[in-house]
Amino acid sequence: MPKHYLGGSAKTLTPAQMKFAQVLVYGVDGSPVSKSEAAKIAGYADWIKEGTRLTNPNKSPLVCAHISNLRDEVRQKYGITFERHLEELGNIRDRGKKDNRNLAAAATTEIARGKVAGYYIDQKIIRHGKIDDMNLDQLYERMRTIKEKNEKVLEAKKLLNSSEESESERKDTTVKI
Repeated sequence: MPKHYLGGSAKTLTPAQMKFAQVLVYGVDGSPVSKSEAAKIAGYADWIKEGTRLTNPNKSPLVCAHISNLRDEVRQKYGITFERHLEELGNIRDRGKKDNRNLAAAATTEIARGKVAGYYIDQKIIRHGKIDDMNLDQLYERMRTIKEKNEKVLEAKKLLNSSEESESERKDTTVKI
């Protein structure tokens, strides 16, 4: 397994981290699972805390990048784009209005496709204040923290992609005779 350098120290994705990401993205038997359930299935002892830690880009940027890569693969494989997803939801709604049929199963299926693609996030946020209530300095500070949070994931994603490319190049060179 290749080593990745992030923040000055060597880091690798462990088999448990890779299994966590796969279970979180693909679910179990086609059914989505929570972060905690994915951590439990991946074999973590303290699975409640680990599920949260592994999806925190500040604490586990390589895992978050791997999850992002897996979701990108799912979107590409099944042709799921945000626009097509919204279009399909609209078509289901229109058919339901037109035919006076219950299309709950079709709607549920399309929503599940959107969840797999990462378009739905099941979390609760308690907000105190609105963006309209922030002054310019607060807005800039918030944008800076969002950018820093995402930079770690993007950097980790680049490292994962570059290591996968170098591994495939090594395979190509060893196969040639």
